[in-house]
Amino acid sequence: MPTVLQFRRGTTSQNNAFTGTLGELSVDTTLDTLRIHDGSTAGGFAITQNTAVQTLTNKTLTSPALTTPTVTTAITLNAQGDVRFADADSSNYVAFQAPATVASNVTWTLPDADASVSGYALTSNASGVLSWAAAGATVTQDNSTNTAFNLYYATTTSGALTALKYDGSDMTFNPSTSTLACTTFSGNATTATTATAATNVTVADESSDTTCFPLFATAATGDLPPKSGSNLTFNSSSGLLTATLLAGALTGNVTGTADVATEATNITAVANNSTDETVYPTFVDGATGTQGIETDTGLTYNPSTGTLTSTIFAGTASAAKYADLAERYASDEEIEPGTVVQFVGEGKVAMCMNDSSRSVAGIVSTDPAYLMNSDSYRCIDQAGISLAIAGRVPCKVMGTVKAGDLMVCAGEGYARAEENPALGTVIGKAIESHSGTTGVIEVLAMMM
Repeated sequence: MPTVLQFRRGTTSQNNAFTGTLGELSVDTTLDTLRIHDGSTAGGFAITQNTAVQTLTNKTLTSPALTTPTVTTAITLNAQGDVRFADADSSNYVAFQAPATVASNVTWTLPDADASVSGYALTSNASGVLSWAAAGATVTQDNSTNTAFNLYYATTTSGALTALKYDGSDMTFNPSTSTLACTTFSGNATTATTATAATNVTVADESSDTTCFPLFATAATGDLPPKSGSNLTFNSSSGLLTATLLAGALTGNVTGTADVATEATNITAVANNSTDETVYPTFVDGATGTQGIETDTGLTYNPSTGTLTSTIFAGTASAAKYADLAERYASDEEIEPGTVVQFVGEGKVAMCMNDSSRSVAGIVSTDPAYLMNSDSYRCIDQAGISLAIAGRVPCKVMGTVKAGDLMVCAGEGYARAEENPALGTVIGKAIESHSGTTGVIEVLAMMM
């Protein structure tokens, strides 16, 4: 027998703490393995009992007679070393390699069996445990669940779908009712199963739009699309409905106003007895038949005073509101009713300024019961006044007046009481008394 050759030996912990010289061998008595040292790595590199091929720092040890190796400790490949799997003739290989930088150690634990369904892929639970799961979404039919599901969407148009989005409130689908809910739908629908025959629509209050178009259909019944016409509009701000033509009888009450009515047998009349305004009585061209209502600016009425005004009244008057008879005379300026006037020539009158004037004409009428020469040509280009000739008329007076006193000109357009008719032209007789400086009383006009 040859002399026994022995190497350094020791337990696993002793070997791990030992750094041998380059090419030196040591024995791990705990694991019954050899370790090869490179002169710098503590513990060296272990060789198992059944190692067939062992690569150590780019050096390959081959033992064809040995079986598949078994390693019971962790293996570390330094500096992004590959785990390579060669093809049948060992001409090429596939390999796994660590990334260039690893922030912290990561360990993946493989599943304990193969996937039971083809096409499954390894997925992680975010703690390093791998398991088999479907590579894509699992599709199943659902026609009955009564809940609103989210609809998912993505910007991907081709290739692998890696991310999805959804709107959690505004866009949902209910499989039980087949209801797709969305806040706004944009675009034209070429086909629709329910929108063409909708029995209800959501109506919102609109009170400010100046131009709206009422909707209508082309038949009384059936599934029909809504239509509108530019000649039928509604202003929701003012409540005005506008149509080119309205046909048919109005059987109810019209509470608003109608600008044009071609045929109406009744209207709603409202009493107006006190408004101080000018209104225009209406008339028609014929006594019977369909007529258009007309007005004339020369025919007016004031509800406050009850005054009906027209250029000429024809017919018999059985009563008059006012009491005096007046005649139209020309004047160079407007003269206030009740003023005493005098003749100034050329058929004109003016305010009587002198109490001894013999040309006193009379009193300007306030509201004559009958006005003669109302359209006298001599007043066309001049102001003109209505001169009271007879009857009761308001008159401007000054000083003390007793009922029954004769009235003469006092100057400045006023009248005064006078006992001696020879001292002035009598223009009338006082019907009521007056005391004080100036005022207005009724006088019975009677030129003497």
